[in-house]
Amino acid sequence: MSEESEFSALFENTQVNMSIKKGDKVSGRVIGIDKNSVFVDLKARQDGVLDRKEFLDEQGELTIKEGDWVEAYVAGSDADGIHLRRQLGGRAIHEVDQAVAEAFQSKIPIEGKVLAVRRKEENLVGFTVQLGKSEAFCPASQMDARGVRREAEEYVGQTYSFRVTEYAEDGYRLVVSRRAVLEEQEEAARQRILANLQEGLVLTGTVASLQPYGAFVDLGGLDGLVPGRELSWDRGVRPEDVVKVGDKVTVKVIGYEPGEGGRKPRITLSLKQAAGATPWEQFRQNPAFAVGSRCKGTVARLAPFGAFIRLAPGVDGLAHVSQLGADHRVADPSEVLQEGQEVEVTILDIQEEGHRVSLCVGEPRSKGEKAAELSPAEALEAAKVAAVGEVLEGEVDKQAPYGLFVRLPNGQTGLLHISQMELPGGENTMKERVMFRQHPLHSKIRVLVKEIQGDRISLTTPEKAAQEQESNGSLEVRDAGNESFGSLGDLFSGLKL
Repeated sequence: MSEESEFSALFENTQVNMSIKKGDKVSGRVIGIDKNSVFVDLKARQDGVLDRKEFLDEQGELTIKEGDWVEAYVAGSDADGIHLRRQLGGRAIHEVDQAVAEAFQSKIPIEGKVLAVRRKEENLVGFTVQLGKSEAFCPASQMDARGVRREAEEYVGQTYSFRVTEYAEDGYRLVVSRRAVLEEQEEAARQRILANLQEGLVLTGTVASLQPYGAFVDLGGLDGLVPGRELSWDRGVRPEDVVKVGDKVTVKVIGYEPGEGGRKPRITLSLKQAAGATPWEQFRQNPAFAVGSRCKGTVARLAPFGAFIRLAPGVDGLAHVSQLGADHRVADPSEVLQEGQEVEVTILDIQEEGHRVSLCVGEPRSKGEKAAELSPAEALEAAKVAAVGEVLEGEVDKQAPYGLFVRLPNGQTGLLHISQMELPGGENTMKERVMFRQHPLHSKIRVLVKEIQGDRISLTTPEKAAQEQESNGSLEVRDAGNESFGSLGDLFSGLKL
């Protein structure tokens, strides 16, 4: 070969290897195997070359075939290719000193066996590690990943991969670190996760820690937060009621913000959404929860208008105050029930919209009457919830400077604010007195349901509503039987108030 040809070949090899440095971890598919070497396609002009011996088992059988995917470390390169090593140390005991030196220079992990624990005045300082014929020292802080705590004796007799961090050719000082290898593996796993991370992805992980606001899950070198509301379909549960540190869990990614400007990425996870069917779907598929059936439940929460009773995880039904099974009128659910109490209930109605379940405890009650056996239709009517636009006759249950609390026919209570009534008097004090005089306690009053927000019902009077609506007002008005009278504009256009 001419001098010019040799220079050209050397230059080409140098260009190929410019992006691959000694000690780099690379991967590729096996494209050939001969009696001495295994050749790997690295998607470069030169192929990777590994010693065939690295793929022999204890019986001398080859453990790899063409097409398999391998990972290895770059040990060097020349005109024959890029020389790779899966891991230094192991079989070639007579080459151990050279292997240790090479591992230190190239930063390739080397295999070692933990021989003994080292202590100074009963304090743990590290471990003695056998690297072939050489002995190395691994500081206690470098034996495992950060934050991992195990008994020192548990490491003795185990074989791990170590990184040579300090090396003296005379053998006087040889220091290794297992933590460095674990952190490198963790970073590689983290990058693999980040490369494929997206909302909706279902992953497995380990509960790393619990906080009052949720649980952190280790996804394999990357932590995500399961907020308290995403731990369970049940309300008000604490993280420690659902999981504990070390639990293996399946989670769903519901939020992801890539880290920018040095910030860590933020991953929001859900434990409850990874379980498949929602509690409502499971509830509706269970024939034991059909309308008219009797079942057991637990009182989850009490409200002035009734009791929320848990029928299944994540599914609560409402037993209206008029359907609490007492033989007298109940002013407050706490008179007959307490949170955590197990009760037998009858399912009166199920509404897909809003996932609402109407219940009665014991025998259904009619409006204001003693307990009596009612048909399902009558029981449903007794527990019916007020609707926006409905005109009802209620009873003044409580007076306040700002308005009246009116008990509706179904037992619910709404607020009729003083501003929603036509009252004479210029000052608020005078209006309050007129309001108290015109509408004493337990007197009847005709109201219109103006707005419903959760448990809060806002009322107005038909007269006030008529003034606030234009002649073509769009608010639909219904009577107590839920029959429509049309819009307020239609209703009041022909009336003289």
